[in-house]
Amino acid sequence: MTGDVPEESPEESPEESPEKSPEDAPEETPENSPPEFPEDTPEQVISRELTDGETLLWSGRPNRAAYSGSNPFRAIFGRIVLVIGAVMIYLALDAMSVNPRSPGVFALMFGIIFSIFGGGLAGKTFWHWWSAPTTYYGVTDRRALIVRTRTWLNVRYFPNNKIEFVAAEPFGSAGLGNVLFATEPFGRLRALRAAVGFWGIENPGDAESALQTLKDTFA
Repeated sequence: MTGDVPEESPEESPEESPEKSPEDAPEETPENSPPEFPEDTPEQVISRELTDGETLLWSGRPNRAAYSGSNPFRAIFGRIVLVIGAVMIYLALDAMSVNPRSPGVFALMFGIIFSIFGGGLAGKTFWHWWSAPTTYYGVTDRRALIVRTRTWLNVRYFPNNKIEFVAAEPFGSAGLGNVLFATEPFGRLRALRAAVGFWGIENPGDAESALQTLKDTFA
């Protein structure tokens, strides 16, 4: 007696999922797209420094070449002092090598001081060139501001009673200009003066008008 052998049903093969084409990928939306970090504008940077009730009249940023070349007299003076200090150090070391008891140690001390002081003034050129992209200018109804955000935040402000004058001068051939409005002392005895202003800015006439408005508020 033979039994009925059940028929084997063919094994069901798993369905192959169709490959997804690049067109089927979900589109990036503002919710899932990578965040963007736009560079701060001068208006945004200066606005963060305003006090209650203060109104921004103008904002801008310097041209790197104009800013690094600002106050050339100060840079030249610093280089001269640096060279004098280096010569004093060389002569002092030479004298001390011949006679260790030579009073050249005093010349060495002064040479080091001169070199540090002169190097600081001469180094302003490089410092301004390096920090120009993160330097911002602003004029409000209360003060003029110079803000630097690299390497640390540095804010300098000049209220209306510190605006000594307003003078504009062209820079280059691209319509840029320098607008100067004050002076500051420099040097060991603080007897020399350097100009303070907005260097190599676009639309210098707007900055000049805003500074003049600020200056006129001081009676």
